[in-house]
Amino acid sequence: MATVNRQNNLFAAEDWKLAYKVFSQVDFQAYDFDSIRTALVEYIRTNFPENFNDYTESSEFIAILELLAFLSTSIAFRMDVNTRENFLETAERRDSVFKLARMLGYNPKRNIPASGLMKLSAVTTTEPLTDSQGNQLSNTKVFWDDANNPDSYEQFITILNSAMSSTNRFTAPVKTGKIANINTEKYLLNSTIGSPISYSFSINANGVNRSCEIVNGDFIDGKYFYEGNPNPLSDFGLFYRNDGQGIASNNTGFFLLFKQGNLQFQDFDFTTPVVSRVQDINIQNINETDVYIQEITTGGTVLNQWTKIPNTVGQTLNFNSQTLGTRNLYAVENLNNDGIRIKFPDGNFGNIPNGVFRVWYRTSDAVSYSIQPDDANNLSVVLPYENAAGQSFNLTLSFGLRSAVNNSLPGESLNSVKANAPQTFYTQNRMVSAQDYQVFPSSQSSNINKLKATNRTHAGHSRYIDITDPTGTFQSIESYAEDGVIYADKNDFSESFTINENNTATEIANSVLPLYLKRQELSNFVYNTFRKSIVKTTPATFDTSGRIINWATLPVKTFNSTGYITEQTVASGVATTSVLINTTAETSMFKENNFIKFANPDNIADYKWVRITRIDNNGQLSSGLSTSTGPITLSSTIQNGWRANEIISTLRKTFTATEQDAIITELNAKRNFGLGYDPAFDEYYIIQNENLTLPTNGVLPDFNYQNAKDSSSSNADASYIVHFKYNAISNTSYSYNVTVRGLDYVVQSKDNLKFYNVKNVKVTDNTTKAVRDTITFNTLNTKPGLTEVFKWYDNDNDNLGEQWHSQETGEKYTPRTTMPNIPLRSRNYYWYDINCEWQSTFGLLRAQGDSGANVITNNRFVDEAIVNINTFYEDNTVFADRTNITIANISGRIEHFPGKIIVDFDNTTFGYNIFDADGNVHFKQENTGTAVVEYYKAFANGSSHSFGINGSTSNTSATGKITITNANTTAQTGTLTYDDLQTSAAFLHAADSSSNFSVDKLNVIYLNDKEKLDKDIKWTITDTFKEADGYCDPRKVKVAPIDSNEDLVPDDPLQYDDFVNSEMLVFFEYYTDFDGYTYDKPVSGVFLDYRGEIDINLDDVEFISPASYIKQTLASTVDYLIVDTLAIAEKLNNVETRYNGMVVYVTESKKVYQMTASSTASTNITLLETTDYVVREGRASTQNTAIQDPQSVIIKWNHTAPNDVRIDPSISNVVEMLILTQTYYTQILKYLNVPGTAYPIAPTSEELSNEFEKLNEFKSASDTIVYRSAKFKLLFGADAEDTFKAKFKIVKLPGSTLSDNEVKSRVIALMKQYFDVNNWEFGETFYFTELSSFIHQNLGNSVGSIIILPKNTAGTFGDLFQVKAEPNELFISTATVNDISIVEKITSQTLRTDR
Repeated sequence: MATVNRQNNLFAAEDWKLAYKVFSQVDFQAYDFDSIRTALVEYIRTNFPENFNDYTESSEFIAILELLAFLSTSIAFRMDVNTRENFLETAERRDSVFKLARMLGYNPKRNIPASGLMKLSAVTTTEPLTDSQGNQLSNTKVFWDDANNPDSYEQFITILNSAMSSTNRFTAPVKTGKIANINTEKYLLNSTIGSPISYSFSINANGVNRSCEIVNGDFIDGKYFYEGNPNPLSDFGLFYRNDGQGIASNNTGFFLLFKQGNLQFQDFDFTTPVVSRVQDINIQNINETDVYIQEITTGGTVLNQWTKIPNTVGQTLNFNSQTLGTRNLYAVENLNNDGIRIKFPDGNFGNIPNGVFRVWYRTSDAVSYSIQPDDANNLSVVLPYENAAGQSFNLTLSFGLRSAVNNSLPGESLNSVKANAPQTFYTQNRMVSAQDYQVFPSSQSSNINKLKATNRTHAGHSRYIDITDPTGTFQSIESYAEDGVIYADKNDFSESFTINENNTATEIANSVLPLYLKRQELSNFVYNTFRKSIVKTTPATFDTSGRIINWATLPVKTFNSTGYITEQTVASGVATTSVLINTTAETSMFKENNFIKFANPDNIADYKWVRITRIDNNGQLSSGLSTSTGPITLSSTIQNGWRANEIISTLRKTFTATEQDAIITELNAKRNFGLGYDPAFDEYYIIQNENLTLPTNGVLPDFNYQNAKDSSSSNADASYIVHFKYNAISNTSYSYNVTVRGLDYVVQSKDNLKFYNVKNVKVTDNTTKAVRDTITFNTLNTKPGLTEVFKWYDNDNDNLGEQWHSQETGEKYTPRTTMPNIPLRSRNYYWYDINCEWQSTFGLLRAQGDSGANVITNNRFVDEAIVNINTFYEDNTVFADRTNITIANISGRIEHFPGKIIVDFDNTTFGYNIFDADGNVHFKQENTGTAVVEYYKAFANGSSHSFGINGSTSNTSATGKITITNANTTAQTGTLTYDDLQTSAAFLHAADSSSNFSVDKLNVIYLNDKEKLDKDIKWTITDTFKEADGYCDPRKVKVAPIDSNEDLVPDDPLQYDDFVNSEMLVFFEYYTDFDGYTYDKPVSGVFLDYRGEIDINLDDVEFISPASYIKQTLASTVDYLIVDTLAIAEKLNNVETRYNGMVVYVTESKKVYQMTASSTASTNITLLETTDYVVREGRASTQNTAIQDPQSVIIKWNHTAPNDVRIDPSISNVVEMLILTQTYYTQILKYLNVPGTAYPIAPTSEELSNEFEKLNEFKSASDTIVYRSAKFKLLFGADAEDTFKAKFKIVKLPGSTLSDNEVKSRVIALMKQYFDVNNWEFGETFYFTELSSFIHQNLGNSVGSIIILPKNTAGTFGDLFQVKAEPNELFISTATVNDISIVEKITSQTLRTDR
């Protein structure tokens, strides 16, 4: 120990104890100038208090300390900066980032030039040529597809053929293949020696002049076009492409490859071999794709083309030399000044360069921009060539761009390099794992903004069997399901427009409103709800079978699609036939685009629906010649003399001048109003606000034509198809919220089938045909509850009825005593399979409160009414007491009619007032005593009798079969009894003054039809089904009838009724799935359908039975009950725990209720309205489990996968690459920020495949990559889907210094920041609470509350609180300040969507 102490004292420069003591007193946290200065002073004071004591600011000692502090601060800063530059995450200098990236094997990307194809529009040659007609072509500009020159094609080809070698003439290309599924051929121009490598021209893109070059093009079959290696001795290449759409197509003709930039070269003389030679080229903006190295002679002749590889290090070099079959290799690195460094091999696995080398490179604009066709038109270059004789001439090629080019990109940013380099190092330059596919592509292209890779099929598929892709992403599929559902879903849609000095009411009426009339939802509504409501109100509106209207062919043939229409009328017993002209109220429906049902007059079961496709001169003949063409053209041929029995009206999609004026008047008057359509007169009409049935909280009332054109100011008219609601904005502008009635047809599979990748636009299949996805209900399905109509028919022309005439088969049936003798379709039908309706005017005459004499003089029938009659089995009840139509089992016929029909009527039942001025009712019927149709009068006291054939001769002994009770002439109500239905002679068959015969009709409705469909019913898929939150339910799709010629008129507008009748209902139950979202699905269980019953029988508490007959069902087994009125349903209320859980649907209110136990008394079971179930009109596979013979609904989904996503079936793994390109995102931002910019079209799968073709070099051999472009779900703004259009209401805090407009602008800016693409991943869910929190965080001093409301007036507060994106979608907000309003406070009125 002494030795150690001695040596320390004698030989150590400093005792370690002293050193430790010194360092323990140093403040190592001192870093900047002030802290270091303070630390130095404190250190001196502590350790040398006696030696130094002058600490004044002006002393020399302090100056020395400050100098030391300055030096220490500078050194610390330098050390810190240098240390940061050694780590990729913190490095800031471009040189440091590049070096660190290269250390990880990553080479930062330079700029990408714009490139694409220019189409030749014209050619000119200096060579003396002539065409086959001897026309001189020298110095003549010959255009491709010149409409003014029929020989242009031949002349164009003649000039080009002369410029090509004799072995490379047109149709004999040097290479053939397909690019983007378009046939492509390569031809070579016979260039003269010493011709330019490329040909320059300039364009102006995005306001900047940019130099471009036509380059020597080539292509790889099935992949992409590229520029060949520069070689002065190479012939110049161009392409011929043909997409099969004719020479006028943008993709058919001759094309040149162009690139933006200037091609240059530098020569290097490597006289001395150097291992791993490096050569720098310090030229800025050399692009990424165009660097070529050639070994040349001193005269410039190319000896060898060297091949570019990723790098020249070790195993990579060895691998590439073996794979490429050459040792002439090089790699290119980026310099920090945008120049390049060329690196050659070390001689082990690659050759060392020795001799003269030429390096070609192209400098390009290092920015992102778009070149539009208008930017590159009427351009030309001159190419020298030699003809077959060796003579030199010049060929002028005129060309232009046909589709936008958006593929230019700037060099990779430092942030991108810092992000991509570590990820590339992780992947080790290959894509094998799922993570590799997620990160590696970004390292290979700077045009990837966001990426998501998904493995769509797994390994294990045989290469000899086509890949099965049930989603239809890559493979066309045909899938079946036996649990299909189709239903009609009310879908009124909302729009809005603003009227100001720049957007007048006239422009709205002329241009905007007609677009609403063309919507598919409205078309569905018109052919379904609209038509049915009119038929229910006035059944004869579309029925022309009571008139004698016939088709006459012209030119005269047995069958023809051109001709005219005739109508026979009878006046004073004389029949007259005249040409039907559609200018009267009775004939106006015979117009263009309406459908007519023509039937064989000798067999009405033989009929055909056709559409009027053209009508000239209102249908009037312009020539009497039998060889002339008729004024009417039909969609198909019809036999001469066939009779028109029915019409389908099509909504006119334009307004007449009168209609436009009426609409403009209302808009300028700033009034709320409705717009209705009268198909009988083919006219639109205005409904004033005081007359129309008002919407409730923005939701339109159910459509009802009963009070159409009512002007009583009682808000009774619900016949409008468009509702206009006025909103004030300022003194110079105002807006309207427009709600248009709509209907969607929805097809659903309960469990068997899901619809993925459905297309609502035409795609090209593998036969190059443009097709859409379709849903087919094939002939394995049964017919719906078919309705067969029987009319009381005059069989012997005595103007009296004797037989029942089937309108389907044309057969006639004569009653036998009390039996109507009407057959059913087969003996397999039971009474519960049948429902019946009595349709008749009952012979009633229009009175309208007029005198009895005038009623007789006018002699016009009322409209038909339809009365439901229940059926039952034959129980031998006394005829007079029968209330049902009876059907004997296995008899196959209707046994008996009820004794009488009772009709409780009001002022709308028959369409007209039936009471005369004295309170009596007039009607016509056959007097069985005289066998003549006579006038009858029914009195308020319940009696009725005949008044003879002239209506003035009272005959009390001839009693009438109609009696009136409970009469109220003021309210126009009462009870009508139609008696004596067991006597066949008493049925109605009479004519009024218009020669219109009114007859009794029996509608036999087959509820459970067992016959198969006669033909397939095919639907077009129009859209996916989106829930309120934007989620696309894959179990459902929206469909529409086929429209083969896309003229907005379906081929078969009533095909929904061919599969679904009005009696069919589908019950759905809402449930919450495992993902927390609520969906609906069809239910199954025991159903009781008591529609038509006026009561139910609960006398036996354990059972339920209809009141009109006894058929008991054990109540505990019943899951669902259907009744007509709430009063009937409320009879189920009890205090004995019966019927608990039973679901009850009331047809009168269309509401669903459920029997629910009281929370305070469990034995009390009460009927409560529920939202857990919904009932829709439609058809599903049998839901009633009590039916012994259930019927399935079989659907077939035909899906066509587009050609651009087809895959190689020998590949095992299919990786779908979902890419948001930077170019596309830049266009999206331009669309958002530059008013008037059109919404950009996303790149196609083929375009992405071409752009990222290089990735195939890094994927596994067993993988194939399929590309899809990202899409955006537009939110809130006017260009968003109707479901996602929104308006925001903000309560501004008192004392805020911001104006209302400033608040709006800042909220919009925050929305853009919130929806920045970097904040979102594909398929995420938007929550409004998150957005509102973000706004409050940034504008908390100015914004008190913010709420979001759907613009759709049918929506409710809360609908847009949550929106779910599709797996390939990102969100963007298109909201503007016009979508935000400042309110004083949030109230119930503020939350209304119609304000």
